[in-house]
Order: sequence, then structure tokens, then C-alpha cells
Amino acid sequence: MCGRYANFLSDQELIDAFEIATLADDARLLGPSWNVAPTQKVILVTASKDDPSQRIGETAKWGLVPSWAKDPSVGSRMINARGETVAEKPSFRSAFAKRRCLVPASGYYEWHTEGGVKTPHYIHSPDDAPLAFAGLYEFWREKGSADDAPWLATCTIVTTAARDEMRELHDRQPVMLTDDQRNAWLDPASDKDTLLDVIAAPAQKVEWYAIGKAVGNVRNNSAELLEPADS
Repeated sequence: MCGRYANFLSDQELIDAFEIATLADDARLLGPSWNVAPTQKVILVTASKDDPSQRIGETAKWGLVPSWAKDPSVGSRMINARGETVAEKPSFRSAFAKRRCLVPASGYYEWHTEGGVKTPHYIHSPDDAPLAFAGLYEFWREKGSADDAPWLATCTIVTTAARDEMRELHDRQPVMLTDDQRNAWLDPASDKDTLLDVIAAPAQKVEWYAIGKAVGNVRNNSAELLEPADS
């Protein structure tokens, strides 16, 4: 799974790394975070509806709320979508077909249990290049709302079975996309088989190291969270 990550990219780093044509004002206002948690507002990269070749940087609340949900609180249980069932599961299949996005990250956190002790680890690309998680987004508004009532934008991160050495740390991992895979994921013309191939493609290489337990408290949010744990 992916239940906590970091995104401390500057606006310009985000624009350059994800080829963003337009970065929304609310995305610029978010600022860096070393401890992004479910239910918080996060940055997404989507394809422009007017020109799918153009990428837009915008925001959504982390925890997908299906359009048919009675209550937005269900989003807290839908921070991840399993790649094995994302095309069929009612909560995600519409977004999988029509509303795919990238979730930018500097790295993410996972907890490994050994000897009854849970230790957090920071996972990142070997060269610290930004990661692109495969994501889905959705819009929700309470049934019976006025036509001009605002929509709630929400998102989820697609996960898959852990690959290669990652299985030593955890049994799941986010789907992380290469440049070519990003294009296919965002392309509205991509069919189901193409998208499932993207999910099943060889995973991006990552590395990790143990960090302190402070990351477990969402109120802690600074670069000090990335410092290696005392040996």
C-alpha cells in the first residue's frame, strides 16, 4: 500500500519534471510536505480536457469518493486502489476508464515489521528523481445539491504487488510510472488492456533506508524526517 509520502518539489521542479503547461493557483499554494497523509489536499497531474497533450497541475483530497457515495467519509478508506481489481471494482472502475492522473512524489514511506518492531523506511529513486504514482481522481457532490454547489475533487493511488527486492520490505507498492508509461496512463485513448499492461510493467528501481519514528505523527513535517535512523 501507500499511506504516507513526501512531495517537497518546488513549483518549477514540478513543472519541469512532469511537463506541466498550467499549474493551478491552489497547487502553488500547497507548498512542500515531507509527510503527506490521507485526507489532505495533494497535487495531481491530469491531461487537459481541451487538449489531452497538455498537462495540468491541480489538487484533490487524498481518498477517493465515488460520485454515487452517500457520504464523503468513505474516502478515508479509499486512499489506494488495487491494480489487480481497479478495472472492475465499482468504487474505481469509472475513474479508471475516464479520470486517470499522476501523483507526484519525492519519495514515500513504508513500515517494515521485524521481531515485533515496526520501523519506517523512506523509499526513493536512486538518483532522487521525482516519482510518478499512477492515480485516479473523481468528483463528488451531495445528492440534491444546488447546480452551483462546489464539487469535491478526490483521488487515490494505484498499488500493485511488491516487485523484486521490495518484497523484503512490504508486500505492496505504488505503481510508479516511467515517462512513456505516464503518457499512456494519461492518454484518454488508452484502452483497458494498455492500462493494465502499464500497471503490470516492470517496476521502477527504488532504494530505501530506515528512518526515525517521528514520521508516524502527521504533525511532524520537516526535512529532518528523512534523516537515517540511528544504527
